[in-house]
Amino acid sequence: MSIEAILAAIPAMEAKKRATIRANAEAKLSHPSSGGDARRVVDALDAQIELEANVLSQHVSGLPVARRVIEAFTHQPMSETEHRITQVLLDNPGLSSEGLSQKLGWGAQSWHMHFGEMCKKREARLWPADNAVIRNAAFFSGILAEWTEESGWKMKTDVAEAFSALGLKAKLAGAR
Repeated sequence: MSIEAILAAIPAMEAKKRATIRANAEAKLSHPSSGGDARRVVDALDAQIELEANVLSQHVSGLPVARRVIEAFTHQPMSETEHRITQVLLDNPGLSSEGLSQKLGWGAQSWHMHFGEMCKKREARLWPADNAVIRNAAFFSGILAEWTEESGWKMKTDVAEAFSALGLKAKLAGAR
């Protein structure tokens, strides 16, 4: 396939094919004879990623919070672990990260790490994480949940409504 055909095909390529094309182009970057074409391919792939990110951002920015959550978790369904960490928060608002971890039979702040990773994976379809108050890094768990020293963790109201629409609801205390 010619370089022009590869460049023209990038917008319609599946992610796996793009990854293969990128790997091949990056391997050729160090070869002077093909470095120019390889650079064009890598640049075109990068430009396509940026374009798609902008289109996605524009699409979700006009959606209400609950709709964004539904779309994010429909596009990338929860794993079993993600289901468990979400359910434990819905069932136990007000607990600390350690308390939620203990409810899952885990140690330390494992719940927080897994919940933050779940949010981070879907950040593009949700909204950007704010910076953490006590460290200079994104606070991914804060995308879907709220934390205060006084009240512990709780799911944001619009997010809880979205999860309810997806079939995840807080279990009643007497139903456990």
